[in-house]
Amino acid sequence: MIGIVCGLKSEAAVVRRACEAVSGLNVRIGVSGARAAAARNIAVGFAQDDAKFLLSVGVSGGLDPSLTPGTLLLSRNILTPNGAAIGSLDHALFHVRPFAEAHGRWSTLLGSDEIVTSPEEKARLFAQTGAHAVDMESHGVAEAARDAGCTFMAIRAIADAADRALPPPALDAVAPDGSTRVLSTLFKAARAPKHFPALLKLGRDSDAALGALGAVLPDLLQNIASYMEP
Repeated sequence: MIGIVCGLKSEAAVVRRACEAVSGLNVRIGVSGARAAAARNIAVGFAQDDAKFLLSVGVSGGLDPSLTPGTLLLSRNILTPNGAAIGSLDHALFHVRPFAEAHGRWSTLLGSDEIVTSPEEKARLFAQTGAHAVDMESHGVAEAARDAGCTFMAIRAIADAADRALPPPALDAVAPDGSTRVLSTLFKAARAPKHFPALLKLGRDSDAALGALGAVLPDLLQNIASYMEP
């Protein structure tokens, strides 16, 4: 079984469509609400139910200034917020390496328990850690995979580039169940109309990131499933 953890319901919807395009998959999907602790708990449950491969899928914030929205990153190396490194060197990852080289790039991801909102903070983290992107789920999934002895990999797509500040109305947009608080976000933007352009651009770039994930996930899942066949 492949256990897939997403932060958002929109990401999980992309994963479900990809799974429908690949026959014979045994996949379970969980949504953490962009919370590392919840992501870890979901992944632990998948491992206890005999998942052999744990996958973190979703969008991320760019730290490397060369990465543009929609860039795909694959990672077997995660840095936790306290700087500890978690890696997976399972043979399955060497099996998917040709896929990675064709569709994205191997990268180091930084896990964060807080939203990274400003270009200045992104620049500081890039200089300090060398990580290419940051997200709020992958380190929780990686920790669960390490503890359970599962293969782990993350596939992320850049939504907000390193030079992008997240508009304030977007900072509390994700509900605990992974849904988007659309009305609340729009209401906050209406009270500060200057943030509308940045909010709209973030929406477009997030859609581009989700589209990039959707374009490659069927092939990636087929690749993983082929390796796992007895």
